[in-house]
Amino acid sequence: MASKRELKQLLKAPIELARNTYMHFYNGGKLRAKFVGEKNPKDDFRSEEWIFSTNRAITPGRPNPPTKGVSRVRLPGGQRVLITELLEKFPDETIGPKHHKKFGPTLGILVKIFDVGAGAHIPVHWHPSPAFSKKHLDSPYGKNEAWVVVGTRPGAKAWIGWKRDITKDQFRKWMDAQNVATMRRHMWEVRPEVGDVIFLRDSNVHSLGSGLCILEPQEPTDWNILAEWEGYPFGREDGTCGLDWDTALDAASFKAMPKDYLQNYVMRTPKAVRRENGSVEYDLVPAEARKYFWLRRAVVKGRLSMPGDRGFYCVIGIGGEGALCGRWGAKRIRRGKSYFIPVRLPAYEIVSKGRKPLEVITCYPPVIQ
Repeated sequence: MASKRELKQLLKAPIELARNTYMHFYNGGKLRAKFVGEKNPKDDFRSEEWIFSTNRAITPGRPNPPTKGVSRVRLPGGQRVLITELLEKFPDETIGPKHHKKFGPTLGILVKIFDVGAGAHIPVHWHPSPAFSKKHLDSPYGKNEAWVVVGTRPGAKAWIGWKRDITKDQFRKWMDAQNVATMRRHMWEVRPEVGDVIFLRDSNVHSLGSGLCILEPQEPTDWNILAEWEGYPFGREDGTCGLDWDTALDAASFKAMPKDYLQNYVMRTPKAVRRENGSVEYDLVPAEARKYFWLRRAVVKGRLSMPGDRGFYCVIGIGGEGALCGRWGAKRIRRGKSYFIPVRLPAYEIVSKGRKPLEVITCYPPVIQ
């Protein structure tokens, strides 16, 4: 545990977020490790890294200690401490009184990166809505999420939503038989590419295949209802968030997803919202997502000013190299390096220092009305 004095020193500059990965039930991690700059990246079940999180990760079939998933920040001396220590001791300076009053000493958003390895896939599954979670899981959060594709392998694909209406009984028969091929055959198949952005609402059934490395901002939960268990280190009743299957199935949508909705709403077209000296900032999710979280991509050629009135957020380098420059000097940023920007930090500049533009993603908590 860090002293209050040590933690206070962090508040003068962007706060480096330390590595925070763990063993998952699906194999992967090579592209994740490559993204964050680890030596000798490989698929070793360290498939996920929770970059910006005050949530506990709950992984069926794996140990789940109380602080699993909670982000670590790096002290000036190099030691790593839980981000919750910082938020609890300095809530006004880190997340601000308005956010703290509504959400307590938590971030209200979860940002992670995950990679599905060779020969692996993420099971057919879905996430509950906030209303369902409030009723059945004693939580105000569901799991609306966005996927920013930061890496792929040959043949990478995902399955999202139903091509036509199906019945709950149909799905239950496929699930009981573990007939994954039939489930997928009734779903839309997509082949995401690096740079694509997908916004996935709660309740939509989906699965991810081998070869996708995703940066995922989402509501701050680990609510996953898993309709596959064969070949995984857990059983039929272990992936239901503690619910019985009749209730768990009520959290899913079995209505058809119109193709134009998939292509023009789920699959996002970034919207330029700010241009400055050749640099551009883009909105990546629809306006209605802001009650859950919001995010932007900045492509920096030279310099881009970052105002001091956006509250707190996380900034993640996804390409190029440069620095976050302010009264603290310069904090280097590159692909895979992440920082926490506290609410009290003043305006600063993102500066590109490489031959290619510096690209960053900024991830923000829910907008409080």
